[in-house]
Order: sequence, then C-alpha cells, then structure tokens
Amino acid sequence: MTTVSNSPELASDANVSPEKKNNLKLVIVASSVGTLIEWYDLLLAVIMANILSMQLFPAGGNNFIETLGIVATTYLIRPFGSLLFGNFGDKIGRKHTFLVSLLLMGGATFLIGCIPTYAQAGWASPILFLILRLMQGLAISGEYSGAVIYVAEHSPPHKRGFYTGFIQTTSSIALILGLVVVFTIKSIMTEESFNSFGWRIPFLFSAILVIASYFIRRKLHESPVFAQLKSEGKTSKSPIKETFKTKKNIGLILAAVFGGNAAQSAIMQVNQIITLFFLQRTVKLEDTTALLIMATGILLAGPFFQIFGAISDRVGRKKIMLPGMILGLFVIPIMFYLFLELGNPQRLDTIQYIDTQTTIIFIGLVFMLTISGTMVYGPMGAFLMEMFPTNIRYTSMGFVYNVGNGAIGGSTPVITELIKSSVVIGFAFSPFIGLAYPLTLILIGIIVNIFWVPETYKNNLTD
Repeated sequence: MTTVSNSPELASDANVSPEKKNNLKLVIVASSVGTLIEWYDLLLAVIMANILSMQLFPAGGNNFIETLGIVATTYLIRPFGSLLFGNFGDKIGRKHTFLVSLLLMGGATFLIGCIPTYAQAGWASPILFLILRLMQGLAISGEYSGAVIYVAEHSPPHKRGFYTGFIQTTSSIALILGLVVVFTIKSIMTEESFNSFGWRIPFLFSAILVIASYFIRRKLHESPVFAQLKSEGKTSKSPIKETFKTKKNIGLILAAVFGGNAAQSAIMQVNQIITLFFLQRTVKLEDTTALLIMATGILLAGPFFQIFGAISDRVGRKKIMLPGMILGLFVIPIMFYLFLELGNPQRLDTIQYIDTQTTIIFIGLVFMLTISGTMVYGPMGAFLMEMFPTNIRYTSMGFVYNVGNGAIGGSTPVITELIKSSVVIGFAFSPFIGLAYPLTLILIGIIVNIFWVPETYKNNLTD
C-alpha cells in the first residue's frame, strides 16, 4: 500500500512546464467522451444479442447463449489485454496508450457492422464476430484504466473521487446511448429492413464518434505524475514482473478483485444487461417498454456516480462501497421477484402489457439497483488506482479491473443464462436460479471488503 499523505496539491505539477500542462476540464471531457464511446461499442453487441444470434448463426440450436458466449470472450481476454496495455502505459505513457486502444475499439466495432451474415458466409460469420469481440476486449482493457489514471493524476487529492466519477458514469450513459440509437433506428424502419441491414447502422455509426474523440485526445499532453516519474528516470523497466514480484502487491490485487471489483461488476451487469434480458425474455414485455424502463431508471440515477465519488473523497472509499454492495445484495432478489409477479404473474409465453403504475414501480426498482451500482462504482476508479505505486499503476490497476470487472464479473450474463438452462429446480424458482452467481460474488465482496481491503483515499499518488 502506498504512503499516506495529506498534501492538498500534486507535487508533480511543479515539474511540468506550463505550456505542457493540460486544462483539467479538457482532460475530463476528452477522457470521458472517449471512454463513453468505447463502452458504447462494447455494450452494443449485448443490446443487440437477439438480432446477432439470428444473423450470424445457423437456424436452430441455442443461438442466444452461443452469442452471449462470444460476447463473454471480450471479458475473458481483458486480463491479458491489461498486461499488454499496462506494460505500454507504465513504460511509454498514459496518453499514447489509450489513443491506441480507442482506435482498436473503433475499428473492431465498425467491422462488426460489416460482417456477412451466416446465410452469406456460413461459419465465417461467427468466427469473424469472435475475432472482433476479442479485439474489443483488448481495447477496453487498455482504455478504462488509462482514462481513470490520466484523470486522477491531473486531479487534486481531495477531488480524485469526484473527477474520476465522470469516467465511472460513462458505462451507464453508453448503455442509454446504445438503447436510444437502436430504438431510434428500429422506430424509423420496418422490422424486415432492420433485420436485413438496419442492425448494422449502430455499429457503423461508432466510427464517426471514434474519429472525433481521437482528434480531441491528440491535443492532450502526458499526465504530470508520469511526466515527473519519466524525467527522473524512475519508470519501471518491467511493469508486469514488478506487479507480481511481491506478496504485498499480490495481496492488494486479490483484495481489490474480490473485495469490491468483481461484486461491482456483478451489480452493474445485473442492472444493465440481465435486467433487460429478464424483462424481454422472461417477463415478456414489449421491447419499447423494457427499453423505457431501463433507460429512465438508469438516467435518473446517473448523477450519483459523481455524488458518491465526491462523498468518498471526504469519508473514504470503503464507507461508500460497502453499503452499496449490501444494498445490491438485498435489492436484486426483491427486484426480480416483483418484475415477474407484477409483470407476468401467470408466466404466459405471450407479450405482456403493463399499466402506468406498474411501469413506474419497475423504473423505481431499476433506479434503486442503479443507486447500489453508483455507490460501489462511483469511488471504484479512484480506489483501484490509489492502491498501487505510480511506476506500475497502469499494469496493476488494469489487471485488477480486468480480472474482477472483466473475466469474473463480466461473465455474469452468460453464466446466469447457462445456470438457468442447465440447473433443474422447482418451477417457482427456475426464473431466478441464475441470480445465484452475481449474488455469490456480491456476498464474497462484502466479506473480503470488511476484513482485508485497506482504505486508500489519503494515499499520495507520487509515491
């Protein structure tokens, strides 16, 4: 764990010449917009899993689970990507590393929009989809950590949680953006046209966003903390080796993964993805109703990423994250039970229509789970990067985040679907059995956080 310091300013700023300093607002905007675009790219395939399963796979079989399996590879490869990009980020610098990740993500997303269908190319279609999703996994593994570190290393110590909160909120905004883009395109096209070629438009649209973000980011300079480290010749020659060199750092990695990061990912995956699938596939709501419930509930809770990040600057990261995990542990089972009991109590296999009052209740439930997610995820970026020293920060934080948030927590949708389809259980509990996986991750997170996770909010980033 790094040395505690109450210094109100970044010592490293003194060593960066004024003409090479970044404007903090530009740093936040450029980092947040780029990360938002990358999350949009990553989540788009999840939002459109149904149509992709029909377009890129042969008829028959459980194509939906197969599609989610390919989507999950994006999360499984992220730990390896974090070592690759983390190594570059700790050797070369933060700025250039997440510029490369942005272009890699944008290129892969654009090409997904160009994949020929299974009817046109046979098994080449899912294979190409797999390759491009792996590229996306590599890209996001370098993007998020770089953006958080870049913002935090520009921020005064007493506002790190608040400023990195802008990065944290991008995943939820990206989901809403994706939902809005897909809904808009579907609403202006016939179902036949959308299934034929319209599904490609959201993927192709990403290229415009990526190019704009790239030119904004090119104007930025290196972070002052890394610039100082590099000028003093103290950058790590082997960040990966140093990350796993000491028992102390390995202990911090395990505490961070299982003491909050995997649990946070489980909450967010349930909130953003599993809830949408459940409303569409189990409750049998209309797509427009399900999208309205999701977008409204998440949007209303959006500002709380910054609010809880700012509060954690004053009281500590653990005091916000731990109650958030406990809240999620209780809200998830109650929420899904009410979804089914109020939305489709007879469990009919036909489209269900709910009244305004029930719609408002469902929005409130999504809002409550999103609040749980903001409590854990809002301080998470600052918490993770504060745990590790500057010379191996990119590699260590990236590995932690991409193991916990990626491989373990990110696999939540496909694992829940596999559990639901393979575990034989009573009729009353069968729709909910898949929730055992995310609830277990949250429970483990609570226990590990209480006993083994250190507080970090007073750590000095220049040590």
